[in-house]
Amino acid sequence: MRIKVIGQQFDCDDNKIDEIQLITEATIKKEGGLFIIDYTESSENADDNITTRLRVTEKKLIMTKLSMVSSTLEFEVDKKYHSIYSTIYGDFKMIISTMEYNCNLNKDGVGDIYLKYMVNLGDGEPYSNALQISLYE
Repeated sequence: MRIKVIGQQFDCDDNKIDEIQLITEATIKKEGGLFIIDYTESSENADDNITTRLRVTEKKLIMTKLSMVSSTLEFEVDKKYHSIYSTIYGDFKMIISTMEYNCNLNKDGVGDIYLKYMVNLGDGEPYSNALQISLYE
């Protein structure tokens, strides 16, 4: 299975200010009504790779990143999730508010997931992000 992840960050006027794209191999399994998707991406530190696990349901996505530092982010419409985002530079308090979540995966896990969410990092101003995830063979 292949996975394509496009992450976008927007300013307060909804103008795109940054975009990151990743295409890599992924494994996917289904447990009940839950898809578990694992993939590996590069880190800022050349000696470290990041393993990302997505736990996907019809209404919620939980993203766990495991490396030298780890974090878990939860996305569900109309809910706020508090988290600690760990980096090699330190830990940051984070609040995620999901505004939009669309999960269109078939029985084999092929399809698309779209998220739009606000992030408050530390005491800074919130900013919006979008995440488009495509799974295909």
